[in-house]
Amino acid sequence: MLPFLALGFLLVTTGVRAEDISNSAMVRQDSSRANTQAFTPPSAPFGILAGFWGGSLSFPYPALDAPSALPAIAANGPVLYSLMAGLPSREAVFNSYLQRLAGEYESQHILYRSVPLSDCSGMFHRLLQQMKAAFPAFVYPEVTEARSTRALAQWYYDRNALHIIEDAANSGHLIKPGAIMFFGQIGKKYRQPSIEQLTTYGQGIMHIGTVIEVEKDEQGQVTAYTMFHARGRGKPASHTRHYLQRPNNSSLPAFGNWRQQWIAVAYIDTQ
Repeated sequence: MLPFLALGFLLVTTGVRAEDISNSAMVRQDSSRANTQAFTPPSAPFGILAGFWGGSLSFPYPALDAPSALPAIAANGPVLYSLMAGLPSREAVFNSYLQRLAGEYESQHILYRSVPLSDCSGMFHRLLQQMKAAFPAFVYPEVTEARSTRALAQWYYDRNALHIIEDAANSGHLIKPGAIMFFGQIGKKYRQPSIEQLTTYGQGIMHIGTVIEVEKDEQGQVTAYTMFHARGRGKPASHTRHYLQRPNNSSLPAFGNWRQQWIAVAYIDTQ
């Protein structure tokens, strides 16, 4: 309860009008109805935190984005700041929310191409639709403008948010929860891929998945990751872990999707 009181105090000190606050009972009732329409994983407090760090508050106060809110909180004195210090970081909330969503979809046993948005790019769009509701401060491609894996890569590239990978084994630092992994054709080797090659059907990107967890060594280097994706015909969308920096089979590419080379990466949390 204290963090909510702290947020209320912050908003009052930054110019919330008295007449808006006087109608809080009515606004709370209306806001409650509106919030029930949005998907949230189990646990109401978690949903509220996701809304706050994502750039919107799920209770009746004006929206604040995290970059502007945190300096304002700190400026209002050590007491107010200490009330907020106990909240988890936006990164932690983002990661947990993403894992919960992946778990929800996995529990539904959605078979590949069994329903709309159930292929690899479709499942990614499903994740985006729910992440957008919780973290509206980021930018997201719409299904109507970037439906396929190649169109998604082009969308991120056009916004300077796509990293083309030439040396996968030494690019582990780019892998984190929320990373959008793009993979090439089965068995094909890409030495210096271009965006034109990556977005050409049958030559470039063939598969996409979303990182939900990473593993690191004692030096903090990423050595493996777990990815949620639509895995292929006859299989339900789920998370899998076999994406190693140094695969046991030396013929497999580093951090690849089995025989598919990792060739590009973008991020859900794109500003």
